Amino acid sequence: MNVRVFVNRQPLVGEVAWPLVLTAGLLVVLLSHLGFMPLDTGDEARRALVSLEMIISGDYLTPTLHGERYFNKPPLYNWLIIGSYRLFGNYSTFALRFPMILSLLGLGAAVFAFVRRYINAPVATAAALMMLTNGRVLFYDATLGLIEITFALTTYLTMMLIYHYDQRRNYWLLYTTAYALTATGFLLKGLPPLVFLAFTLLGWFAYTRQLRRLLHPAHVLGLGLFLLITGSYYVAYFSRNAIPLQDVASVLLTESTKRTGLHLGLGATLLHLVTFPFEFIYHFVPYTLLLGLLIRRGLRQQLTTNPFVAFNALTFCLTVLVYWLSPEVYGRYLIGLVPLLFTVLAHLYLDCTPVSDGPRHWIERSWLVVTVVVALGCWVSLLYPTTRVIPGVFWKTALVSALLGGLAWLMCQQPAHRLLLLVGTLVVIRLGFNWLVLPGRAAKRQFYQDSAVAAARLTLGHPLYGYKTTVGATNATDVSTFHITATRGDILRRTDKQLPGAFYIADSISLGGAQVESVGSVMLFDRHPALIVRFDGVKK
Repeated sequence: MNVRVFVNRQPLVGEVAWPLVLTAGLLVVLLSHLGFMPLDTGDEARRALVSLEMIISGDYLTPTLHGERYFNKPPLYNWLIIGSYRLFGNYSTFALRFPMILSLLGLGAAVFAFVRRYINAPVATAAALMMLTNGRVLFYDATLGLIEITFALTTYLTMMLIYHYDQRRNYWLLYTTAYALTATGFLLKGLPPLVFLAFTLLGWFAYTRQLRRLLHPAHVLGLGLFLLITGSYYVAYFSRNAIPLQDVASVLLTESTKRTGLHLGLGATLLHLVTFPFEFIYHFVPYTLLLGLLIRRGLRQQLTTNPFVAFNALTFCLTVLVYWLSPEVYGRYLIGLVPLLFTVLAHLYLDCTPVSDGPRHWIERSWLVVTVVVALGCWVSLLYPTTRVIPGVFWKTALVSALLGGLAWLMCQQPAHRLLLLVGTLVVIRLGFNWLVLPGRAAKRQFYQDSAVAAARLTLGHPLYGYKTTVGATNATDVSTFHITATRGDILRRTDKQLPGAFYIADSISLGGAQVESVGSVMLFDRHPALIVRFDGVKK
């Protein structure tokens, strides 16, 4: 059966207007709080700090952290952040996160363009909106200036252009564009894009019985282009930094394999094989509930009738193995693969499943239940100590609850539009998230920012160092280091030396009972107190 539920029905707000309204609403709720939140205390602070140090040092080839060479990630994303800093003329969190938002919009547009070309516009609209509003992206990654969404865009474009140019039988463009994008991905994140490229090419050409295409002379040209792009950077890098190649290569290899079974062992790998599917469903809810549609007769025919659907299904199944076999994997690593799955699920839901279908009925009922539960549950904000003090908490809660109640009613009245209504529900929930959840997080982050800025101003005009392992030993202190560095305009380096006239950020562990003159304090994340000190006996 191949039933198109978008046919022979009355549109809710208009076939074009409704997705546009949802997209506009999504942009508003994302952009309105993009710069509202101070710097996050995780990997975002490290991305910001490495970029800032490149600006201060004037060396745009050599990423550093606390003035020491930083090999964990190639520099391309740092260059994007630096460009955004220059564009906005400041080191704000809005400037830091702006490349991420552009990449997210680009990813949504790419999903829509390719799916519309090879399936149809309704499936394209659904897949793109699912990509933009799944739980992982909407409530976490779309709030942070991290690499993953930009990397996801390059990964998705690489896979789509392989399919696109294979359909046109243009293998010169297939290999040159695929390897150019893979080189871009490599300069963003290291080795993983090479693995994705290999799995995509081998899987698709084996499926279509075209393995001979791997021997096309254009493949050599593409590989040469990859080496030219990546090699040009490293030639420039090593011309400035006289260090062994193995020092950089070993770190890149370690970064790419440290979360796999090669490092974490067989037991962790076996456990992850069992838990990964549940973790994946959790990260990308509510749309991953559509995986229930895979339990059906005639699934293989529905996935293979359209070659583009078959390509998405096959490529997802192959590339996701990289993470399924890696015991320590973060949900954000999967963002580049999720559009493949969402394309398949949107096709099954809209083109192959009637409204009266049993599994579809129960999946949609779960969406309705969640909408009602959140509509009622958001009123707890009036009782919770950290939210009941938010200005306007009553009317904000009432508006969110009313909007969700209205969407729940429409879900009952418009069964053919429930997926789009679910998108609207998520946009409204994100609005409530902005109003009722983020202020508390912002206050906590602002506390650390204010403490770091005060410490930086206290030491202006004097050398300042991090003493021993007080800062830089883990990502947790990078947020304080960033604010200190940005305020002073000077890289906060680490040292175990006691220099005349210098100030130090030192905690009790690093000091070890040494006699010091304390001139102030700073609170490092998380509730980690440190002092601003000078050492007795070496003062001027």
